[in-house]
Amino acid sequence: MRGDFSRIRFNPAKHYSAVLEQQGRVAVDADGNEQSAIDAHLRDTTNVDVIGPYGGPANDAGFEIDVVGNEIRIGAGRYYVEGLLVENETPVLFDNQPFFIDPPYTSQQILTQVSAGKGGVTAHLELEVWQRLVTQLDDACLREPALGQADTTARLQTVWRVVATLDQGTTPVPGQQGNAASGASFVDPVAQLSQCCQGMYGEFPLLRTGAMGADSGQGNNTCGCQPIPSAGYQGLENQLYRVEIHTGGTLDAATFKWSRENGSVVTAIATYSGPVVTVASLGPDANLGYQAGQWVEIGDDTNLFGDPPNQPGTLYQIQSIGPGPLQVTLTSPVVGIDQTRNARMRRWDQGGAGATAIGINLSGNAIPLENGIEVTFQPGRYVAGDYWTIPARTSDGSIDWPPCGGDGDFFQPAKFIPVYRAPLACIHVRNIRFEAGVKAFNLPPFLVDDCRLTFPPLTALNQEQVPAALHVSAISWNNDDVMTVDTLLQNGLSITLDQAPTCPWGGGNFKVTLEPPLANDAFAGAAAALNALAAAGKIPDRTDVFMRTVVALDPPGGITVNGNQVIWLPPPVTQGIELYSTYWLDVVLNTALVNSGTGGFGRVRVQLIGSSVYSESGNGTLYLDGESFGATATRSSDGAQCVSLQMPSGGSAKASDFEGWFYLAPTVLIANVQIQGIENGVAQPLSAVTVNVNFQGVMTGLQTGPAGAAIPVTAVQALITLTYLPIAPTVVTLSLTGTGVGTVVNIQGTATVPAGQLSVTVPINITTSPGVNAQGVGNTDTVTLNASVSSVVGNRSFTPAPTLAITGGAIPIIIFK
Repeated sequence: MRGDFSRIRFNPAKHYSAVLEQQGRVAVDADGNEQSAIDAHLRDTTNVDVIGPYGGPANDAGFEIDVVGNEIRIGAGRYYVEGLLVENETPVLFDNQPFFIDPPYTSQQILTQVSAGKGGVTAHLELEVWQRLVTQLDDACLREPALGQADTTARLQTVWRVVATLDQGTTPVPGQQGNAASGASFVDPVAQLSQCCQGMYGEFPLLRTGAMGADSGQGNNTCGCQPIPSAGYQGLENQLYRVEIHTGGTLDAATFKWSRENGSVVTAIATYSGPVVTVASLGPDANLGYQAGQWVEIGDDTNLFGDPPNQPGTLYQIQSIGPGPLQVTLTSPVVGIDQTRNARMRRWDQGGAGATAIGINLSGNAIPLENGIEVTFQPGRYVAGDYWTIPARTSDGSIDWPPCGGDGDFFQPAKFIPVYRAPLACIHVRNIRFEAGVKAFNLPPFLVDDCRLTFPPLTALNQEQVPAALHVSAISWNNDDVMTVDTLLQNGLSITLDQAPTCPWGGGNFKVTLEPPLANDAFAGAAAALNALAAAGKIPDRTDVFMRTVVALDPPGGITVNGNQVIWLPPPVTQGIELYSTYWLDVVLNTALVNSGTGGFGRVRVQLIGSSVYSESGNGTLYLDGESFGATATRSSDGAQCVSLQMPSGGSAKASDFEGWFYLAPTVLIANVQIQGIENGVAQPLSAVTVNVNFQGVMTGLQTGPAGAAIPVTAVQALITLTYLPIAPTVVTLSLTGTGVGTVVNIQGTATVPAGQLSVTVPINITTSPGVNAQGVGNTDTVTLNASVSSVVGNRSFTPAPTLAITGGAIPIIIFK
């Protein structure tokens, strides 16, 4: 604040709550100003603690953004931003804001670009708020007629305006809601806003990292009869020096200006012509006036209220005082100043060769100001308007540096005028695709997402805390886990509410969608790579698939209600439409999922629409509060982490959707059945085998191949291979049919393929020879190996079933010599 102050010393770290006067003491401005700063700090901190950084009263929330024709309108009311009360007494158009001069966009330009973007451009509107010092130059009412129109005090004013930026990146669907954050004892209000609004509630980057130190030569106080010490501060008057960044940037690019009067020597500009400026006053005396060689900063309200705000004016050097009584002549002509916008001329006190029209260059070496005071800057980033104040006192030749009561560091960060931004709205072009069933000519061309946060009055908190609603108390599936098509069709999906619903049900308010992976033929190269990984045993997590399509599943069998339980796809029966539904879904789901190859499982999403699920009674209508918070759990299929849902649902929202999901694996089928013989320790396909016998006709072994080139067969087995790695143990039913079954050959009735294993081998036991006929030729028994897995629509057998011919060997003939 560039006021005529003796010092500015409020330090919140001291936790002072009041300034107390003592009798007989001199009253100074710093004490009263510190009390005002204490009060403001306590008030703003309380507001932030109670309201939050942003919020408006629910009964009079201000700054609602609306689009009326080609104009953006700002609604009346109150809003709090970082503890500051911001008020708009009457609605105002965006283009008519009192503290926004030459904005980068007009209302019409904003709406034109949003409309031309066809959904790719969104306007973000924010409330920009800061506080500024108001003097008698800004408000003539601060002058006191009884004191000859003298100004005795200044004011702090809260300034606001609505600013707009255009986002030309990918924009979320208008109005799409986010999810409430978990792990908190309350619902995050920002998470209830649209995704566009949520993106506006972010942290602002740190713009300033520089720091400054000040020194006065460390003079002593024992100076005898000398009026001032021989070192230290050597001025004849107490001063409040102000060092202010004029041009922002890094240490090697930024510049500064300084004033021994805290920049408070300022006068209004009446007119100007070329280098001659006519002002309202040249000051009360030489110390507070203007002289040749001094530097002055000339600007108007465009610097204060342009975009961005609080920008510096232009520095000029005074050549001479005159020619008129209230005129000064500068060394160069004045340009770019609007004298109708409160044009000002402010004195700064830098001089010498280092002072230029852009200020003094910053340096890491000591820079002398005057009267023994030197300043030094650290590397960092500096912003125009950053400032430091240095109280200097004649009594002991000292300067208050490091600032009294501070952290003691020589280098201190800059003070600055904080400019806060609070999200207000997102403006999108209306997309008729999201408005199905509504005639386009009945709709306004723009959609506005309200990004404001509101709070109820204290007297309404009891009504707001726990609104009556329906809640989800249980679901029939493990969220984020895997199930098979058979399990889904056998059990259906059920959701249990805490009260019986009375609404009609259908695919509109009980939505089930399947997201199957894209088929192999859509991305043949990717499918081949995945198949290669699968062949090498490097199967990725089957739930991690990046490309999916979406299929709505509205069951032909409908949705049934049993008390508090809502059931999608009732369990199958032996006849009627329900059986047809089961067969239909079995074909559709397995076809969609099997075609995905090794691409991964499908994902099923289940959603209840909160605004369309309700229970009506004599006490009114209760809507679903379905928002459920996630928690980390372990997936039963593979032991990986997954997201479970905490029950009961509900986050104090009067109507919210319930959402859950799981992964769907196809019915496990038999991909191949092969009869094998172990030949020389290696399993080989086997279709015929000969039983070797001894002289008594007892079986001694097996062999294959023609006489003279026979190969011993040490064992016979069946290899059963499934269509994919099962998520649970899969039982395969086995049987042999044909001659000799039970006497010559047999096999166990079932075999279990463990979860995560693709195949299993089962012994085929040949126990005896089929024998020989009367001519001594071996008999042949041919058997067929049948393998099947059960499913909700019956057993599924592998075809064609392999066969095995078992031939009896001839009894050896003994030849006596």
